Amino acid sequence: MGHLAALPASLASLLDLPGLAISLADGERREYPLLFVNREFERLTGYCYEEVIGRSCRMLQSHSTDPEALAAIRRALDENQPVTVTLENRRKDGTPFWNELSLAPLFSQGGRRYLVGIQRDVTEREHSQQRMKLADAVFRNTHDGILVTDADKHIIDTNPAFSELTGYRQEEVLGKKPNLLSSGKHDSGFYQSMFAAVEERGFWTGDIWNTRKDGSQLIENTTISAIRDDSGKIVNYIGVFRDITQRRLNQARLERMASYDPLTGLFNREHFNTLLERQLASLEFTQSGLAVLFLDLDDFKPINDTYGHASGDELLVEISRRLKRLMRANDLTARFGGDEFVIALGGLGTLAKAGKVAEKVLADLTQAFHLDNGQRVEISASIGIAFTTDHRLSCSALLDAADAAMYDAKQLGKNRIALAVSGGSQDATQDAYTRVKAAFEAAEIVLHFQPILDLRSHEIVGFEALARWQHPVKGVLGPEHFIDVITQSSLSLPFGRWLVDQAGRVARRFRDAGHQVMIAVNLSQDQIETGAFIEALSATRAKYSLDEPFLVAEVLESTQFHDLELANSLLQEARGLGAKIALDDFGTGISSITYASQLPLNTIKIDRMATRHVELRQDRQQFISGIIHMGHAMQRHVLAEGIETQTQLETLSALGCDLGQGFHIGKPMAEAALFARYLTDKAPHDFLLTH
Repeated sequence: MGHLAALPASLASLLDLPGLAISLADGERREYPLLFVNREFERLTGYCYEEVIGRSCRMLQSHSTDPEALAAIRRALDENQPVTVTLENRRKDGTPFWNELSLAPLFSQGGRRYLVGIQRDVTEREHSQQRMKLADAVFRNTHDGILVTDADKHIIDTNPAFSELTGYRQEEVLGKKPNLLSSGKHDSGFYQSMFAAVEERGFWTGDIWNTRKDGSQLIENTTISAIRDDSGKIVNYIGVFRDITQRRLNQARLERMASYDPLTGLFNREHFNTLLERQLASLEFTQSGLAVLFLDLDDFKPINDTYGHASGDELLVEISRRLKRLMRANDLTARFGGDEFVIALGGLGTLAKAGKVAEKVLADLTQAFHLDNGQRVEISASIGIAFTTDHRLSCSALLDAADAAMYDAKQLGKNRIALAVSGGSQDATQDAYTRVKAAFEAAEIVLHFQPILDLRSHEIVGFEALARWQHPVKGVLGPEHFIDVITQSSLSLPFGRWLVDQAGRVARRFRDAGHQVMIAVNLSQDQIETGAFIEALSATRAKYSLDEPFLVAEVLESTQFHDLELANSLLQEARGLGAKIALDDFGTGISSITYASQLPLNTIKIDRMATRHVELRQDRQQFISGIIHMGHAMQRHVLAEGIETQTQLETLSALGCDLGQGFHIGKPMAEAALFARYLTDKAPHDFLLTH
């Protein structure tokens, strides 16, 4: 190897510093042999002093060492300039590490050149930078849209896919909030629930309907995550979404093809039969009557022969539009094929009511149609009606009866209606109406009152008024014996006015005793949509001098409003008169979320079936906790029905439920018992009564 230059002892002592890996090489010799390494160099590389002295200072390099870094070292040495590079080196045991090498020339008094090297292990830094580069590459190149906001939900970064999917350039959205994409299909309650989930769980996943910059629809499958600092405070939100618009539209088309007639958009035969079977089964509980109208156009074939099949199809489409306009939201309308249409009318108390609907249909269809070819066409139809209150009747039997009645109408001369009553149910329905009407007029329909408890203050804050039939022979009968007859007949509006009046009278009695309790009553669809309860509410306030709110109007979740905007407006008017609005039996039907978010509610009432065994079942607790968090996010109080034990009460209270109702708190009691229990000093009180 030849003679190595001697290293001055004073210099060797100076370079042996703790914490710095230092090497010294002969800058005059080829391969730059090492003259000195300190103890920190030995620790960093795994080599001892004797193993490296005389070896090239390039000994730590490997085949993966960056050629550009090596070229930078050569240029610096040629120019006698210091240089700092980061190299991938190898220790004695072969393990790689990233070495930040600072190399500088040092000249002795005699002019001899030495090379001083300072090494630093920057492996972790390099790995972090590589991870950041990888994350940035993923961020920039993924096909999913990504947006990042600050804690106040202002956008601070987006990736290219975001611009591709939404049509917005990055500079157009920076500093703005993500709601610039809003389609208007989700209300504020939806977003409040979404971010409540992010706060609680750290993320939310679901589908969002948004709008691109050009106004086109964008359906996104989205995950929103919260990023927190070391103290747990949210500092950023990250939204990652992918475009599922086409997939959802294709799915909707397939579902529509399976359930709807492709020409008219009405239900097809198979789907109609499925829905009709469900309505028949519900008669076991409602006994409110179900009618089927079987409609066949008279002499439709000549229209096809005269004007062509395209005009015939156009006429069928126009007929379907008229039928849909005439029907209620919960009625079923189908095209069975050709020129046959079938309608199912639920909740009709009598066959006579079904006949009136058929008369309206016939009157509308006989009005002239104007086709695109300029022709004016008039048609007629024959309609057969079958009616039943018997849930045991099969779907096919009811349809066959209506079909047979339709043929009777044809035989009688067409353009008319024929009736087929199933099993004498017309007479039974009329008898039930007569009995209930007599009971109502005789004041046999009375109210029982069940207390409502504030689960925080443990005070009674109100009572739900529950209708009962004080039958002179059979005793007290529950609502299943009469309420459907009332709500599906001309008794509905008088009964609703009576409910509000009775609630006001009882509230006045409690106020006179110094108790500001609320009285809850159940309102039917027509009582709300006709505005009759608004008039009753205003009249009752004046009659009993009730300036403070006294009434809670409970809307059943199963209510099928014809016009949700109208119902919303009327309920808002009721709130303006001091009433509070509650959604009853939450979670029992398909309208739960829609009504909870769109109606002007004060309270959501969890159905008693959900609270059963809540103290024992974790899944029930999670379900109810979700409803409570959703309700609170929408600024609604949440009331749990069906509380039957102290353990249930404590469990629901721990879950954050606001109000409770059930046998453990108090059973429904007659008016006299109510006043005796709560408005006298003699009766014991299990709970405090609010003042």
